[in-house]
Amino acid sequence: MKYESSHLQVLIALSQSESISQAAEMLGVTQSAVSQTLKNLEAKVGFQLLARHGKNVTLTDAGRKLSKVAKLYLKRIDDTIDQIHQEAQEIRGTLHVGTLQGLGKSWISSQIIHYLKEHPDLEVKISMDFPESLIRKFERGDVDCLILPDYQVPAWAEKWVLHEEHTILVFPQSKQFKITDKTSLKDILTYPVIMFEENDPLFFRWCREHFGAIPRQINSRLIVNSFGQVLQGVYDGLGVAVVPTHVFNRSYFKNKIRTLENSEVFNNTICFATRLEESQTLKLRGLFDYLKAGPKGLSDNVTE
Repeated sequence: MKYESSHLQVLIALSQSESISQAAEMLGVTQSAVSQTLKNLEAKVGFQLLARHGKNVTLTDAGRKLSKVAKLYLKRIDDTIDQIHQEAQEIRGTLHVGTLQGLGKSWISSQIIHYLKEHPDLEVKISMDFPESLIRKFERGDVDCLILPDYQVPAWAEKWVLHEEHTILVFPQSKQFKITDKTSLKDILTYPVIMFEENDPLFFRWCREHFGAIPRQINSRLIVNSFGQVLQGVYDGLGVAVVPTHVFNRSYFKNKIRTLENSEVFNNTICFATRLEESQTLKLRGLFDYLKAGPKGLSDNVTE
């Protein structure tokens, strides 16, 4: 029984969509083309692949089983093509990268943009999400590599150390913030705090490493999921904050706010994780080596 690649692509698109129109948009074809291809495939296999629920659709159990095989089949073809190009030392194809919002915005995305300038035949898709969601995508094969703190990387993954992240306390230049190397944790907590997320682990971990204690209660003034906006808040005098050192060092606000002398502490080891069987592909190893070499093409104008 012969199957065309269009059959498999439609099936995969339907597994990732909630409607035929959504699948058609994903593939860049008409709804009638998707419906006709599905009808032809159901005729070939002899069972129903799609279940309708009002305007929404889902694959049947049989459809889901077949879509998983289809995805593996097409991925094997892509991997073989990549391998052929790899033998010719060509970095090309598609690479799916998964990372956290903070890492993605402050570091990874900007570096990948510069990396792509050197490799015009490579396409990169970046997913920025919560660790649990990224790991599920990694397990399903929807993501080729993860860039995460070491403790969040799945135990079964192949991982390489990419970067040792440090954090630093920053505060406004205003005379209202009288912070020196003799300032205690109790004194620090008299000031409002700007955090990257609720119960920000960066701030609490910095307190533990620098003062040997974790605050029970803080005066939270602003919570915003962007280091650029955190630093903007500090610059505008809203409070103190703890940010990754690499973000601060290339930030627009580097010389516009103050830091506590000798306050830099180790925070996390950032790892680049892949599946063992794909760990030596040229496009993965090439991206790792590029990121490992350090920032390129960055100016002191980072606001994310």
